[in-house]
Amino acid sequence: MRTIIVGDIHGCYAEFEEMLEKTELDEACDRLILIGDVIDRGPDSRLALNRIWELQKRMDGRLVYLMGNHEDLAVEAWETGDRHLWDANGGAKTRRSFYRSGDRFDRYLPYISERPLYYETEDYICAHAAVSARGPEQTERQVFIWDRNVAFGMPYGGKFLIYGHTPMKAVTLRDETGRGEAVPVGLLRPLPQTGSICIDTGCVYGHSLSALIIADGMFQVMAVEFGRAKRRKGGRK
Repeated sequence: MRTIIVGDIHGCYAEFEEMLEKTELDEACDRLILIGDVIDRGPDSRLALNRIWELQKRMDGRLVYLMGNHEDLAVEAWETGDRHLWDANGGAKTRRSFYRSGDRFDRYLPYISERPLYYETEDYICAHAAVSARGPEQTERQVFIWDRNVAFGMPYGGKFLIYGHTPMKAVTLRDETGRGEAVPVGLLRPLPQTGSICIDTGCVYGHSLSALIIADGMFQVMAVEFGRAKRRKGGRK
């Protein structure tokens, strides 16, 4: 079974759909992990979220959609009625994408609010932003969804961490000391045991949507450049 881990989508539905096609996602046996921040800032948050909603029904536990800071902002805004912080981070654009389609964002809220903070296997941990080297059980909630210390080069010696949240020019692999290197697209290499890798490459800022493909102890990066994917007017079932 392959595992496909997709970076921050931020409403870039066309690029996400192109990534699913490019990786040849097999809904019957692959695992799909979304690192969080599916919504906000981009043009098609409703289409991206609806696509994942439908995939979840078919893939069940083999689709893991993690809580990102933008999902957290949306849930908090709806619960408190204060949308200022969410809107400052693209929330109004998300709501408009739902309004245009005649759909309602609030029907997805129970699903969004239940998103897990991390996903762990014997070989790696996935979180939106970071995790403590002491392990997820010793990690505060805010670290999972907001922290940037690992992304900025703080030494991290825990289980291999796969995360997004902090846009990079390229997928960036860091060793235990925090020293980083860009990972070329398509290069097959062994999955590290420690260190970290950031797979947010700023698609919504005009760069690319990246994904990590893991199989048989090896990994490789795939990417879809922003604007290269065909704009899609409707969701798929």
